[in-house]
Amino acid sequence: MTSTDKTKPDFKFIHLADTHLGLNWPAIGRRENIQIPVYGKAFAAVIDAAIKHQVDFVIHAGDLVNRAHPPTAAWNRILQELPRLREAEIPFIITVGSHDKPESYFDKAGGDVLQILDARLNLVKRVDTDQTPRVSVQTKAGKKVSIYGLGDHGREQEEQLRELRKQMAGDTDFSILLMHGTISDIPRMVGAAVDPKTIGALLSQRYVDYVAMGHNHGRWEHKDLQIYNPGSTEITSFADATTITYSYDGSKLTEEQREPVEHGYYLVEVKGEIINAQFQALPTRDVKNIQVRYDAATATEVVDGARLAISQNVSNSGIIRPVLIGTLHPAVSKSDINVSEIMSLKEKLLYLDNPLLTNLNPPKVQLEAAEGSDIAQPLNQYFTATLGQKAEEATRIATTLIELYARKTKTTHQEALSEIDRWQPHD
Repeated sequence: MTSTDKTKPDFKFIHLADTHLGLNWPAIGRRENIQIPVYGKAFAAVIDAAIKHQVDFVIHAGDLVNRAHPPTAAWNRILQELPRLREAEIPFIITVGSHDKPESYFDKAGGDVLQILDARLNLVKRVDTDQTPRVSVQTKAGKKVSIYGLGDHGREQEEQLRELRKQMAGDTDFSILLMHGTISDIPRMVGAAVDPKTIGALLSQRYVDYVAMGHNHGRWEHKDLQIYNPGSTEITSFADATTITYSYDGSKLTEEQREPVEHGYYLVEVKGEIINAQFQALPTRDVKNIQVRYDAATATEVVDGARLAISQNVSNSGIIRPVLIGTLHPAVSKSDINVSEIMSLKEKLLYLDNPLLTNLNPPKVQLEAAEGSDIAQPLNQYFTATLGQKAEEATRIATTLIELYARKTKTTHQEALSEIDRWQPHD
């Protein structure tokens, strides 16, 4: 919901998620190109924005770090940035994400990263149903805001949310549900999901006024309800990167579609009943999926199309994954494709991933003959590539069976079986 009211809001806050501090993706085999600092810089940019806009508080929807034992670089960044918020008297409220939680028995006995930052260092307020389900904040204007933390509970999050609902009280000016999870309406959903009707009921009955989600790394917001997912602050895999789709016909490369994925955070202003959540995009690395579509392509055409598409997106900072889709010529298999020729372009990029060939397949032989068409020619072409000297015989039996079934008589099936019985292929 947006507002054109220019008067001062009652309070402001920032909503971010999935910073994954300590992640090194992609793992580039050159020390000077280690990617860990990229995630720290994105986190620092959000802290800068919080101080610049003098927000009343910051909420983080989980996965502050990439693993329960973050590397020194991640700790350095945390201990560099969070004290800045404390000095500015801006509370940092966070719920536990799937990457924040230790897995082993012995690690759990010592608590998690967020507990250390909360109880030991007083840099964050950790909120989730396992320990402290509610945190209250007093804004500069004297408004009382309650943040309810769902945390990460996988398949149990629906049940946990129903239990959390019992603790929601009406003794506050504004309530936020902070969850490291998702609802089933989200495209490209990852993991277990809460029923959108459950969330909708909380909003319509005014148990909560704003739902802050995390976990899914692509930005998403509900069209009608105050449900927001900012996505990760930086690209964490090719799954949350921009995809550019081309088609290649053997001579010409054509761009068909471009699907950008934004990363950033929400700057939220609240005035009375008006909630103005504005997405603030952060600059990210030059990461792309370069998808090339083929139709009955030869191995050479596959290589040429991939190289041409990659070349159009070359940069010294480029991180690219080639995704090759469509069909191959009947005489071609995936093993014929010279992947090393495609990978030779890696010297022009920061990183080039191995081409993904999963959806590049031979054409399917259609067993329905169109009226007036000569099905024998493509069948013979296919069988020549796959059966060699047996092609003529295989073509004959295949066309005979197609013609029999095209008649759709009561005796078709029996005639087909008789024809198969008479077929004696040569060794």
